[in-house]
Order: sequence, then structure tokens, then C-alpha cells
Amino acid sequence: MVQICEVGGIKLNNMVNRKTKILYIVFTLLFWILCYSCTAQAQTFENGFNDVITSDTTLNNFMAHWMRKPYKLGGSTERGIDCSQFTKRLYMDVYGKRLANVAYKQWDQTERIKKDSLQLGDLVFFRSKVSPSGWHCGLYIGNTYFVHASNRIEGVKVSSLNEPRYRKAYKGAGRLKDK
Repeated sequence: MVQICEVGGIKLNNMVNRKTKILYIVFTLLFWILCYSCTAQAQTFENGFNDVITSDTTLNNFMAHWMRKPYKLGGSTERGIDCSQFTKRLYMDVYGKRLANVAYKQWDQTERIKKDSLQLGDLVFFRSKVSPSGWHCGLYIGNTYFVHASNRIEGVKVSSLNEPRYRKAYKGAGRLKDK
């Protein structure tokens, strides 16, 4: 007599060795854990993004389109973009203004402003140990948040100036001189 057992809705007979059953159970569990993890990340992203929606619809649409696109040093396309190319593209697409190609030149295009005077659309700058230029930049979107092409792991994202790594590396902020 052949005994039948049911695992995950699939009937297996006792002729199938124990290792196969165990592997099936392990992979099924890993699959469901992975599915749950992806759903949780998507919900966190949506909730985090909704918390920082701005009053500028064009900017919101731009951010939503670019969110989580990959980072690439020297890149300027959706397949990979760096921080200064991201702010350059944002300024052109959202505000119709031209920014320079690199962060330190964008710094030169702006008037210094105090951190407590930041407004939507101001550029924020940071010291960077990983960038060959030593610079990093993003666009302030309000309530301590800024959008930027972060790094190869995180891509385009929204961060807070209050996060320890950005608070420590903060260099200053600027408002485009002809804005």
C-alpha cells in the first residue's frame, strides 16, 4: 500500500524521499517570505513617498517617475544617473532651468542659504568620501526631506537631512541665482 501525504496542496507519496519533501517545504517557505518582503518594501516606499508629496504637481510626477531608478556614476539616463545629473535633469524638466553637469559647479550657480531657510526647490550639498569629486547633491522638497540619486544600492530616493549620515556630511544649501 502506498501512503499519500499532502504538502502545500500537492499530493506526494511516501516513495519520494524525505530530502525532496524537506527541500520543497523550505523553498515554499522562502518563496512566501520573499513575496511578503517585497510587498512590505512596496508599502513602506509608498507610505514614505506619500509623506513627502509636495505642493508642486510637476515635481511630484517627476519624483514618482524617477524613484528607485538606478544610480550610476557619470550616468544621465533612466538606466543609471548620478546625483548632479539627476538635479540637472530635474531642474530642466520641472523648472525649465539649466544647471551645470557636476555638483561643485551647481554649488557655484547658487546663492548660499541657511538650513533653516530652505524652500522647495533649493539644492542641498554634502561632502562625500565615495564620490571622486568629493561632492553629493539633491533637491530639497520640504520638511527636512530631499530627493537625490543616492548610491548604487539605493538609487533615486527621498532622504531626510536629519539622517545621521546626511547631518554629518552636510556642506550647505543654495538657491539658484536666477530662480
